[in-house]
Amino acid sequence: MEMIDEFFEPLGAKAYAHIRDLSDGRGIGFGETEPVILVSVVKLFIAWEFRRQVAEGLIDPAAPVRITAADRLGGTGTAGFHHDSQIAVWDLAALMMEVSDNTAADLVTKQIGCGALRGLPARLGLKDTRLIGSPRMILEDVARDLGIADLEALAHVLDSGSVTTAELRKTSAWDPLRTNVSTPADLTEFLRHVWNGPAAVAADVREWMGRQLTGGRLSRLAPSAVRPFGRSGSLPGWLNEVAVWEWPDGRRHAIAVSARPTRGNFREVELAMSRAALALTEELSAGQ
Repeated sequence: MEMIDEFFEPLGAKAYAHIRDLSDGRGIGFGETEPVILVSVVKLFIAWEFRRQVAEGLIDPAAPVRITAADRLGGTGTAGFHHDSQIAVWDLAALMMEVSDNTAADLVTKQIGCGALRGLPARLGLKDTRLIGSPRMILEDVARDLGIADLEALAHVLDSGSVTTAELRKTSAWDPLRTNVSTPADLTEFLRHVWNGPAAVAADVREWMGRQLTGGRLSRLAPSAVRPFGRSGSLPGWLNEVAVWEWPDGRRHAIAVSARPTRGNFREVELAMSRAALALTEELSAGQ
């Protein structure tokens, strides 16, 4: 799949990608075993583990969770609320997936237990995936790396622009050895597990992915007949998305594309990610 590089080289970007047929497991890729930082794609793992524990009776989905100023990280959903609130943990999981709510991700992770999240890759045989924790844990590491006292101070520093992108890229959040990490091949294998897993669990995770309001990078050039499901993640200089495309003829393709832009041309890189996804589906289908 050297052709994938042709989409990104003119943009000054590097990409890693993989596609897998969800029925028979066949896959092809480009740099598919390279480590990629997950950013908000980790929320897909949190969602799966949460829904599994609900199915096993370990978590009451209606259990109320109190959200206070100390929990809020800023951003979408409850992360940007101005007032304290109380929401059922199930609805927090939905917000985490649908609007990439970081505070919701933290609170759901507390419900499932960080140990359960960290042990998930081993339970599923994902040898190149390492899960460290929720968004708050990653941001706390960034604050320590920058010598900043706490997350509130970090938010002020980031808002003021006093830390450069180059400085941020030297922190743990950008280092595959110190953050949530996987590979494109592991990510499509995980999606195969999600789609083919226990019916009720898989159905709810699919529904959340289908209602994602942020991202949609890979589906921009998808044929209108394709039904896409996705989960995206971003950092300055790093763009991710994993997706499943369901075709009218019954084909189901899991796709993972990660790109590292070096310029401010994120929209062009996102379009290249969609071109790569389409090329991967065409190549896989041609090999049938």
